[in-house]
Amino acid sequence: MTMPCDSSTSGALVPSDSAVMAAVAMAATTAAGKLPFPLLARTNYAAWAMKMKYLLRANGAWAVVDHEDSSKEVAAGKEEMAMTIISQSIDDTTLLRVAEKETAADVWAALRSMHVGVERVREARIQSLRLEFDSLKMGHAESVDDFAARFTTLVRRIRELGDAMEEKYIVKKLLRALQQVHPR
Repeated sequence: MTMPCDSSTSGALVPSDSAVMAAVAMAATTAAGKLPFPLLARTNYAAWAMKMKYLLRANGAWAVVDHEDSSKEVAAGKEEMAMTIISQSIDDTTLLRVAEKETAADVWAALRSMHVGVERVREARIQSLRLEFDSLKMGHAESVDDFAARFTTLVRRIRELGDAMEEKYIVKKLLRALQQVHPR
């Protein structure tokens, strides 16, 4: 497929806006339909960033995000593609927060700064809850039902933060905690 080009500005052949949009549409479509763009959420920045990097690389647009491409003619089309792909993978609220950014690299940096801090807080909270879980003991006056409720609430809070605690580990901890109060 040939793309219409515009050479009016610098004499260099640069894909026209319609050609860039057609390329973006083609890149975002498969035989089965639209490619699913990973959606950025409050707690998935690391996985989202990795998926987006692969998606942008596959579409030849990662270089403008990572400042690898110095060719202005090539970068213009890739810039639009990168901005389109990134904008499709964030919710409307986040999109409005980064709307003033002029380049895909600036949007990427803003998203990173918004979510890495959140990610660090989440990791610290998981660590704190894990320490609480590891030191959890059943009180002598506490009923088994009360302890079980406290135990499952703590496990649920850890899992809600995205930490995949293995069932085997949880059961072992429960049995150890119960044995400390009711030895054989």
